[in-house]
Amino acid sequence: MLCVVPLLRALRARFPGSKLVLLTSPVNNAVMLHHRLLDRVVNYDKREFLAEGRIKARALRAFVRMLREFKFDLAIVPATVSMSFTSDMLAFLSGARWRIGPGELDGKENPGAFLYTHPVQLSWQTSPDRHQTLRNMDVCRDLSLSTPDLRLELTLLPEESKAGRREAHALRSGARLVVAFHPGAGKGPNRWPASSFSQVITELFKNSGCTIVVIKGPMDDDPVNELINRLNVPYYLVEKRTIRDVASLLQSIDLLVSNDTGVMHVGAATDTPVLSLFGPTNPCQWAPLGPKNRYLRCDSGVIGDITVEAVLEAARQMLREH
Repeated sequence: MLCVVPLLRALRARFPGSKLVLLTSPVNNAVMLHHRLLDRVVNYDKREFLAEGRIKARALRAFVRMLREFKFDLAIVPATVSMSFTSDMLAFLSGARWRIGPGELDGKENPGAFLYTHPVQLSWQTSPDRHQTLRNMDVCRDLSLSTPDLRLELTLLPEESKAGRREAHALRSGARLVVAFHPGAGKGPNRWPASSFSQVITELFKNSGCTIVVIKGPMDDDPVNELINRLNVPYYLVEKRTIRDVASLLQSIDLLVSNDTGVMHVGAATDTPVLSLFGPTNPCQWAPLGPKNRYLRCDSGVIGDITVEAVLEAARQMLREH
């Protein structure tokens, strides 16, 4: 979801007087709330319209009426990895006069293409390194959109930023650096070994005395527990927190070292330097852009082949620079 921010930025520049409304699923709703580029964020939770496999027609009709009250001129459905008939249908039901979305994705026809007034042929087979932020913009190529700024971005409320600064200040205990580590990832091949994370943390703490923050998501029990069992240095565990709470803390620390996963993007969206570790996923597509950020990946595509020395060197250099 955060990779769509440059598209929003380009739309705002192209149509400065427009009203921009973003339709999200529940998992992405919180991170886009209050975004400075948006006038409204609407949560689409399909569970509200289904009961034991049957459609709750009254609830669905009410949702569609709410959408149509916006009187949309244009509906846009980006697609970079997969296509969604639900998204196609929601664009149609929005009542927008013009509807732009995928007619075909990398040679695969979209069964819902007929729901668009302007279906777009999308293919990156000859440009596999094209970044996801640019791929999201490609669906709108006929609108002549452009933006030099491809950074990710989220918008925290003043009280959220204040709470994050207060928490980070307490962790600094003076002038110490605060470095966060995210050892989890939804996919096993995207996880750098906990033993390697432990070595990096131990060396950084020994050399700089920095405060160590370990971030644990709802699916990270195994990698985080393995890491904690190996650590012999003090650490601060961030767990059972909302994604906005995590973002508010990340905004005020000095470095995030993360596997290729959602927290990596959230960290980059707070303008915190991010060192991301990649396995089989192409970092040219997914690594956060911007001069503050770096990524590491081995030619083998095996994340465990990234050496402790390489991560330490990159982390130390980023801390010196930023």
